[in-house]
Amino acid sequence: MKPGIKKIIYLFSFTLSSILINASHAQPFSKDSIDVLINKETGVNERAAQLNFFAELLADKNTVLATSYANQALVLSTQHKIHKEKGKALNNLAWIKYRKGDFTSAFEYSTQALRWNEQMKNLPELAASYRCMASVYNSQGNYKRAIDFFEKDLELHSRLADNRSIGRALNNIAFCFFKQKAMDSARIFNQRALEQNLQLNDNYLLAFSYRNKGDLAEFEGKLDSARMYFSKAIQLAEKAKSIQLQVTGLYRIGRNFNNEKKYTAAIAYLEKALALGIQMGAKSETALIYNLLASAHEGNGNFKEAYQAQKKFSSLNDSLYQERSRSKLAEMQAKFEAERKQTEINQLKRDKQQQDKESQQKTFLNISLLITSLIFVIMLLVIWRKNKFKTATNLLLNQQKEVLEETLLLKDKVFSIVSHDLRSPIASLNAVLPMLDPDTLDKDTYKELKDKLTLQVQNLHYVLDNLLVWSRSRMKGIAGNESILFQLKKQTEYSVNLLKALAQQKGITIDNQIDDELYYMSDSQHYDIIIRNLILNAIKFTPEKGVIRLISEDQNNHIRIAVTDNGVGMTQDQINRLFQLKTHFTTPGTHKEKGTGLGLLICAEYAAANNWNIEVKSEPGKGSQFSLILPKNT
Repeated sequence: MKPGIKKIIYLFSFTLSSILINASHAQPFSKDSIDVLINKETGVNERAAQLNFFAELLADKNTVLATSYANQALVLSTQHKIHKEKGKALNNLAWIKYRKGDFTSAFEYSTQALRWNEQMKNLPELAASYRCMASVYNSQGNYKRAIDFFEKDLELHSRLADNRSIGRALNNIAFCFFKQKAMDSARIFNQRALEQNLQLNDNYLLAFSYRNKGDLAEFEGKLDSARMYFSKAIQLAEKAKSIQLQVTGLYRIGRNFNNEKKYTAAIAYLEKALALGIQMGAKSETALIYNLLASAHEGNGNFKEAYQAQKKFSSLNDSLYQERSRSKLAEMQAKFEAERKQTEINQLKRDKQQQDKESQQKTFLNISLLITSLIFVIMLLVIWRKNKFKTATNLLLNQQKEVLEETLLLKDKVFSIVSHDLRSPIASLNAVLPMLDPDTLDKDTYKELKDKLTLQVQNLHYVLDNLLVWSRSRMKGIAGNESILFQLKKQTEYSVNLLKALAQQKGITIDNQIDDELYYMSDSQHYDIIIRNLILNAIKFTPEKGVIRLISEDQNNHIRIAVTDNGVGMTQDQINRLFQLKTHFTTPGTHKEKGTGLGLLICAEYAAANNWNIEVKSEPGKGSQFSLILPKNT
């Protein structure tokens, strides 16, 4: 089939699909019509190319149909060894999985695509693989790594003089810098992208650029300007038939109206976005829209609708959380990074060996009179360089080994918590809840079961909260560190009020004696995390009717905030094992409360991130005192 005829068929199929999108909500795409066009092709290469064409076309419109065509293209190109189309099919599957919110599968396909297209030296598809990989890193909040891969995407497409892909890469880099809060860089790249895409007059890329411009305006508090840019992005996205960009533009306007407490206007935009998000199959965007709708309905006083929206958000967000945080994705990323580093090392070694060989040949030809002495000198130089390189390689391998051991230890810790500390209480809840019927139980038994379940759910909540905080700090580093001036006693009272109900179940009194006059400049959230975990630890090991006191000391160079209990206490050996991942331990509380041992690990990590110290004094049977040392601001 001639290229011109093939292009006409592709354009006809695109137009046909677009008409059918607007004609029927129940069947937004005519699969039968597209299949007729594909089945007209008798050549294997042309059939694989058309399958990939429609998979890419539908990726941000109908992820279910796009997945079907991409899988068919992958099977066909693999069976018939059509290498170029195989690389494109892998990229399409990676991108579709990313659009669906299935980030683990997206990373797996991106890795396969990257390796395959590198091997085939298929530069256009290799650049697309970099974009897919960068998008997954962006979804995980690893913006630095995402920008690295988007810049590789930009570099390759600049070499290929692919102006449309250059515009797309500039958009993506601008968006990542915005998410990283690097606003100056975000503005620079957004301006470059806008200028590039205006020259191309590409509706899809211009919609992306104006959406980024709206984000920047909203960040600066210019809500009217932001809505104008978002509206322009939606209009261009409609022309480009991009459901994904329409969804993201609509929910941004809804969020914008929410911020101005114009909830009725917000709901109108958010419901349009929701319908399109569900049609597209985009779980991430749909979950976010439900959350915004819940806030808007609550603002309007429609609490029933707000509850339903929040319930749907929680359901979707739980599945997305598993995709974003489960250990399989973390292990895949760690393995990929290790392989990339090893590949770079091997390539450097090959380049070095080639340089040495050429140097030796040139020297041998040009300086024949000094051949014996020169060979001897070269041999010594090569041996010295090889030893030096070997030393450097061994050092790098040892560093990688330590990182890998740390990663495995983190994985084992998370698996241990999930299998022992979370599975058991959840199984217990699952067994007891069906029996919690006030009609079949007497009041005393019902109240006893209810109180025990309430305590178990509270403990489970704190375990999950600590697990989330600790895992995030380990994988992404300590977030935040935005300094504000706050009153220490008032800030501490937030944590006391949060844990007061848990303490009352054991008859424990929490006495906040911190001086009213003490203020401190730091990240209040980091302070909250540490104090809350220290109080929670004290509650766990304090017997019934016990007392927990929070006291302060204003000394010359620092402020000391101490959490003192009259609980079971610790030996010096136990104190020495605190705050370290490899030696940490957990023991049951005075009411046999279970824990993960993460609370004190989190305290240590957040204290270190702020240059604070934690001191411990304790004796068995006499209670414990955990002191947070806050250096005075200079």
